[in-house]
Amino acid sequence: MQHTLKIAGLVLAGGQGRRMHYADKAFMDIEHKPCIDWVITRLEQQCSGIAISANGNPQRFSAWHYPVLPDTYFDVGPLAGLLSGLEWAEAAGFDALLSVPVDTPFIPHDLAGTLLPVPSYAVYAEQRHSLVALWPVTQARAVLAAQLASVTEQNRKQTTRVCTLAYALNAQAIDFSHLYPSDPFVNINTPEDLHEVRSLGQAQSGSNCHGA
Repeated sequence: MQHTLKIAGLVLAGGQGRRMHYADKAFMDIEHKPCIDWVITRLEQQCSGIAISANGNPQRFSAWHYPVLPDTYFDVGPLAGLLSGLEWAEAAGFDALLSVPVDTPFIPHDLAGTLLPVPSYAVYAEQRHSLVALWPVTQARAVLAAQLASVTEQNRKQTTRVCTLAYALNAQAIDFSHLYPSDPFVNINTPEDLHEVRSLGQAQSGSNCHGA
């Protein structure tokens, strides 16, 4: 008999935000709430534990009362944060880890359930969202640790790609385009993206009054 999976959520907030003039994306304002609050509110509805992957002063996240996990690898992109999250989730006894970038505020309320079974990642039409993914904790942690331990200058580009891990785990692409009229994984890379997301946020707030 299969037991119910214990699913944890990981907010990936370690990016440098180069195209946003090095702004801390977690605190970009959308409808009077920081971007991270949108993400955490939705993860709380579907996960039994949450952690935040971020470097720098962890106190800036103290309002959310979740563990803040610094990277232990550097110059390998978001996989460093994912590995810290998988290590935390494994130590805490979770079966699966749902990873979401902090600049993706409108993730579906049923994201975890739609991504089951693990491993899987989200796709919208032709757009792949490799970091919006549900990972089997113990297996992914072992595979990713080995992947990052093998990084060299020659293979860095390949070994630091999220899709390299997804392929190694034989993760399934789950297409959300038949479920949503627009991409729920729209993320904020530029000031123009932020303007668009704020417009969407007004629409979401008007039609979807949930508490922060």
